[in-house]
Amino acid sequence: MTGVAKAQDTPPGCAVPVAGGGADVCRKAGDLFAFVVPQVGVALAGGNHILGEGGSLGGWGKRIVSVRISAVDGGIPTTNVPLLPNRPPSGDQFGAKRFPMPVPSVDAAVGIWAGLPMGLTNIGGVDLLIGAAGVPGVSAGDFSLKAQGGRSVALSYGVRLGALQESAFIPGISVSWLRRGMPKLDFNYTPGNDTLAINDLSISTSTLRLVASKRFTVFGIAAGVGRDEVRGESAFSVVVNEPISGTEQRTAITFPAFDERVTRTTGFVNASFGIAILRVVVEYGRSNGEARETLNSFGSRRANESYSYGSLGITTRF
Repeated sequence: MTGVAKAQDTPPGCAVPVAGGGADVCRKAGDLFAFVVPQVGVALAGGNHILGEGGSLGGWGKRIVSVRISAVDGGIPTTNVPLLPNRPPSGDQFGAKRFPMPVPSVDAAVGIWAGLPMGLTNIGGVDLLIGAAGVPGVSAGDFSLKAQGGRSVALSYGVRLGALQESAFIPGISVSWLRRGMPKLDFNYTPGNDTLAINDLSISTSTLRLVASKRFTVFGIAAGVGRDEVRGESAFSVVVNEPISGTEQRTAITFPAFDERVTRTTGFVNASFGIAILRVVVEYGRSNGEARETLNSFGSRRANESYSYGSLGITTRF
């Protein structure tokens, strides 16, 4: 099928012997991992690094802060699928229901260098990008995703290079790079009295953006495209309580660490309204990935498929 990566017979990490057996459980863990990681990555990456902004700020001491709430039109598994440690890999239907995956964040740009004057604008200006985002917490049915130890903030850092600084007659154009790293997460699937624990889940994103913007008195518009690299790493364990000959047997299985890496493209538009130093900004974007076939199914959704996202925020310059 065009545009869809084929499913692997055995996901990375399950190709080696697994303590306690559990080939099917390992495959389910790998498919769940592949389904969840890109969604969290898209929620974390978002669209424009600074809502409504395209060009550089124009020199040392100039600053802008953006406060926003973003949401990704994702899905979370819903069906109770039993864990059977002593069977070969088998495809089951986990289902999936629509879930917004909200992420609040605060992002700031600080002017470092104004760049070189050229007519009505400057070229080559440099801004420092810093920020923090709230880690999405999810709980639905047998599934939960939460930050370890209450540390639910993802810090970011990056740089923006202004091709053009926005002026009265010139649009702002910039290229920016931002890396956001998350605290470790725990993802648990608990069907019945069994537990599949994806512990120490670490997700990071590296994002590249090309953005153009222009403000017209109280209205403004910005649009951009970009490339996202999402990486997820995790350790796995499972405890299965399965009756055998009338006696419940407890089976503990451990997996090697999994490492999921995906590259995605994104496009977005921003519209802003405001006066003086405050502006309200809305954003709509679309993140596209090469959807992966998995042995297990998630309703009509697929791992690493395309997702829509949106943001609502306020920006202020000072």
